Amino acid sequence: MTTNLKVLLASAAFAIAGAVTVQAADLAPVTGHWTKLGERFSALVYYIGEPDGFHVVVTTQEGAKEKPTVGRFETVLATGQSAAVSIPRAAGEAPARMVLSNVGDHLHIAEPNGVASVR
Repeated sequence: MTTNLKVLLASAAFAIAGAVTVQAADLAPVTGHWTKLGERFSALVYYIGEPDGFHVVVTTQEGAKEKPTVGRFETVLATGQSAAVSIPRAAGEAPARMVLSNVGDHLHIAEPNGVASVR
């Protein structure tokens, strides 16, 4: 699949999916998932399945979804692999953290206050 087609599919999925905040999610390919990271940040997660694994993208924003992106994280996860994304908090406080895992047929997201899977 070409990069332009992937971007087009991802954009269409976001427009259809809307915003959802949950404790955990199992995510199907090219489906956007919004989550809250701490009190001040949110994150949008999506991925595309490729032969070498899930190509995962996480963008973070401060506050509402209408504000500009603060950070972007990209990784490729083979089956059984995981990656963590975190946002720092005040001194002495643990960071807001989510863990993304390729569980074979979907992406599992363990969010700060729970565990999620979106299929």
